[in-house]
Amino acid sequence: MGRKSGTTNKSNYHYKVEEYENYHRDKLVRKAFFMTQKDIQEYYKMNRAAVYHTMNNNKKRIKKYNFLNIEKLNPPLPIHEKVVIDYSIKKLHEQAEQIQAEQIQESNSLSETDETDDSESWSE
Repeated sequence: MGRKSGTTNKSNYHYKVEEYENYHRDKLVRKAFFMTQKDIQEYYKMNRAAVYHTMNNNKKRIKKYNFLNIEKLNPPLPIHEKVVIDYSIKKLHEQAEQIQAEQIQESNSLSETDETDDSESWSE
């Protein structure tokens, strides 16, 4: 089954790029995540073939990019932290009670500050 029309890869990182200090790959300088190969091409100013050969460790690997290691993530890494919401009735009742208690406290604090001293009222 193909992708639905109009959808994009904007919710997950699909590639991890590790940049090393030299071609021996003994010291990691930077680790970055990208959504598409096009993003990698634009960031490192490399063509699509160079990305492909670097990612698959081919013999045609380009010496200019020997310090890079590109890995396709499976499964993809989500960009945003996924939050699980508990919609059970008990949880909803607890949240409603907490909100009501907060509103009561706010109204009590407001009513205490609204008291005015009538002795200093203006009279004409």
